[in-house]
Amino acid sequence: MDFSRYIIAASYFVTNKFWWLYILFISLFFAVVFVLQAIALYTIASREGYKNKWLAFIPIVSTYYIGVCAQKNKVFNKVDTRIIGLIAAVLELLLVSGSIVYYVASVSLASAGCLDIKFNEMTNLIEVSAVGVPQYLGWAVWCFEYLYDYILSWFNLVFMLAQVLLLSAFFQTYASRRYFVFTLASVIVPVQGIIFFVIRKNKGLSYRDFMRIEQERRYRTYQQYQQQNFNQNPYNQNPYANNRNMNNGPYADNGGQPRQTPPDDPFAEFGGSGNGADNSDPFEN
Repeated sequence: MDFSRYIIAASYFVTNKFWWLYILFISLFFAVVFVLQAIALYTIASREGYKNKWLAFIPIVSTYYIGVCAQKNKVFNKVDTRIIGLIAAVLELLLVSGSIVYYVASVSLASAGCLDIKFNEMTNLIEVSAVGVPQYLGWAVWCFEYLYDYILSWFNLVFMLAQVLLLSAFFQTYASRRYFVFTLASVIVPVQGIIFFVIRKNKGLSYRDFMRIEQERRYRTYQQYQQQNFNQNPYNQNPYANNRNMNNGPYADNGGQPRQTPPDDPFAEFGGSGNGADNSDPFEN
């Protein structure tokens, strides 16, 4: 779970003047969501029989453990989720470390009065620049101007890709029917720990097995629909239940025998096939 995302989110609510409130806010919010995620991963690992369940309670390492709990599925059906989890954990460590260095540099410059804040009326944006920086804060200027925009931003892009793959495999395992929605929500808003906690009691399942079960369920539903709508009439009876011989005329019973005497043929005298009529051809020589 990327701690740097909480740092960025908290920056919208506090200023550098109240940096202690800044740190307190992100720490509390991160702690609550992280504990929920750790409990969920521990519960899942206990039920599925995975080892080293305690890793779920260690920040950054728990990202790797997500891959452990999701190993019933593979990324692109080829790559083990534990490998993706390890990559995501390393990237998260770099992001957290870089973010801490960046904000320490920012606070150092702000404390020395070296940050010039201006409002650009053309872009309606607040522009912050470093001015009058003493020599001993040269490192802070470099971090403030280059670290986040040119280094951490690329790390964050790669991390988000790894996170999408990892969370997609995890939710395919424990929330197959809604894995896309849960993955998207976890990437956009840092609430994946809450979602983990909600689905912690779900049994792990390969996504291929889920699709097979889903197809079988739909096929059974289709068969029931066929039986209800084509084998029975609205009164729950087969209109042909009496097994009447439809090849016989209206004057035949079940055995094909006449049920009533057919009427006389009015054209019998002209060679009709009625009772007692002459069936010979009247034009025959």
